[in-house]
Amino acid sequence: MTDAAILIPTHDHAALLPYAVQSALAQEDADVEVLVVGDGVGDDTRVALEPFVTDPRVRFFDREKGERHGEQLRHEALQESTAPLVAYLSDDDLLLPDHVVRMRRLLAGADVARGLPVHVTASGELEYHPFDLAVPEFRALLARGLVGGALTGISHTRALYDRLPDGWSPAPADVPTDIHMLRKLIAPPGIRGATDDRVTALIFPSPLRAQMTADERAAELAHWWRRMHELRFRTELDDAVGVAAARAARRQRLKVAALQGELARIQASRWWRARRAVAEVRPVRALRARRHGGR
Repeated sequence: MTDAAILIPTHDHAALLPYAVQSALAQEDADVEVLVVGDGVGDDTRVALEPFVTDPRVRFFDREKGERHGEQLRHEALQESTAPLVAYLSDDDLLLPDHVVRMRRLLAGADVARGLPVHVTASGELEYHPFDLAVPEFRALLARGLVGGALTGISHTRALYDRLPDGWSPAPADVPTDIHMLRKLIAPPGIRGATDDRVTALIFPSPLRAQMTADERAAELAHWWRRMHELRFRTELDDAVGVAAARAARRQRLKVAALQGELARIQASRWWRARRAVAEVRPVRALRARRHGGR
């Protein structure tokens, strides 16, 4: 039985897509099917997929360009799968070999899960963004649009998807596609979220690579793909994540200190003192007025 369906939407990343597909097929201790959803792709993408389409685990949905980012095409592809777990992978990212097995473990007690939220900067450093799907306050921030994130590394049960009143569908023009879907996943009452304590996917955000050519980006993925198969990679990755988390904590402390400094500056201002004086006087006047009215 298939353990997971890994959905890879693609449009124009022919040079990068093979690395994403390879990482999906390289899952350890898990039987997977890889659903590549072509949203109006060109012949270069078809050529890039030729080495994979003979693999029975790979299904290529070669469709005409859909509305917005082809969200409806993703829904249609999922209808062709009965896997109990759905995992997402952008066509320019990589899954680590233990992604599915770790998500399967988390989803035994949750509805939606993700690995540790880390992405790779254009300079090759890791950047950590605190976000825990298990914490209701984090999910509330996401629902209100105060935090974001990519769907690479997100997994959920098929049962959760089937519970949604509306699965993959075109997102509003002012909402990123992935964020729109992630908000749907956390919306059902009683949702159970989980976040792993280790990185299970490498995310290479396109906005950070606007100045890179397709060949440069392909070379970057090739570099990380080779590193992923080195003996010490996991240890080195965990060490780098620790450094990234410490860096994020320092940034957070600086933000808090800056906010506290700004608050102290405001509270020391003449305007603030005048407001406090008025606020303190008003209750006294109101109390006197009530007493006077009661006599």
